[in-house]
Amino acid sequence: MLTDAYFDRFETPKYRSQNPLQRHLIRRFARAIHAMFVAAGPAKRVVEIGVGEGFLSGYLSEQLPDIEFTGVDADEPSLRGLRAKFPRVKAHHGLIEDLSMLSPPYDVVMCCEVLEHVQDPRRALESLASLGAKRLVLSVPHEPFFMLSNLARGKNVARLGNDPEHLHHWSKRAFKSFLEERLDVLQLETSYPWILALAAPKGS
Repeated sequence: MLTDAYFDRFETPKYRSQNPLQRHLIRRFARAIHAMFVAAGPAKRVVEIGVGEGFLSGYLSEQLPDIEFTGVDADEPSLRGLRAKFPRVKAHHGLIEDLSMLSPPYDVVMCCEVLEHVQDPRRALESLASLGAKRLVLSVPHEPFFMLSNLARGKNVARLGNDPEHLHHWSKRAFKSFLEERLDVLQLETSYPWILALAAPKGS
């Protein structure tokens, strides 16, 4: 269970927030990711791209001690936090577009709340697919609901609720179409205000 004490281990503002609704939504999202991870099937090696401080992989690594977890992130301070809190997660500094520091294949690739930030999401998706995983667990903000949620709490009002670092926006249907250019979508669901997908290489 993701307790308040677990949230308080992190420095990232969205996890440090004491807003009970925000924590409830993040808990529900994390439970949905966990369920999708289980649905991906047995795994020995897992990598999360955009791991940050390890909110997801750190939690899973504590729940599933027999699985080898690796994390990649472009932000070195976040990786220092990951190494301090979750030493079982092998941390690598890098960009989603160049994952040459890794040693594929992996059984599961996770990439949550990353694709909306990158300049070329198709190139990023190709990079994820190159890791040879049987299953991929992916998530992005569910638009327009993510922006409407920001507006409702007075965030980014001048930008109509859009976070300045979000370069791409997907509805549920549009995200499915985007993924299907490269992957087979096995499961697609929403956990307000996010979209979650379980996918596999085409024809696998």
